[in-house]
Amino acid sequence: MANLCQIIVNKYIINDIKCHKLLSKDGITTQDLVIDKIEGLFEGISVNVKLQRSRFASIGSTSSIAKNLDEYQYIVCSEVRSLPDSNPFKKELQKYRIIIITSFAKLIPILSSLGSDKDLQDWNRFAQVLIHRFQKRFIRQELIKKDMKNQTVKP
Repeated sequence: MANLCQIIVNKYIINDIKCHKLLSKDGITTQDLVIDKIEGLFEGISVNVKLQRSRFASIGSTSSIAKNLDEYQYIVCSEVRSLPDSNPFKKELQKYRIIIITSFAKLIPILSSLGSDKDLQDWNRFAQVLIHRFQKRFIRQELIKKDMKNQTVKP
């Protein structure tokens, strides 16, 4: 796990590669969930969500959660670029992005084996907690930013 996080830090934080989404198909607006390959981190995978729903009830939720996480990591990537290194919120956002990318690395083996719905449920629970914490923190930061702008604009 530590090695996985170090690879992500090197690739996405230190080397600051261009922002991109991890999903090329989301399994919601398309019948397939496709997580693209990231060289040195994980192989890509494609799962026909529509076909697998009859065997794995949680796969629809997995697709939805993965789509949200991918959207958040992309937003974080875009937002972080405009923050100065001295801003403590930048480091916090980068941590969330690392955790999100790691969660995709953990989802791929689950999807490739599709052994039980319980594995998907476990990942879904973890990812939902991550989404909740991210939303709570990010929304609070946005409110603080908005409040600060309002205070500086007032005559």
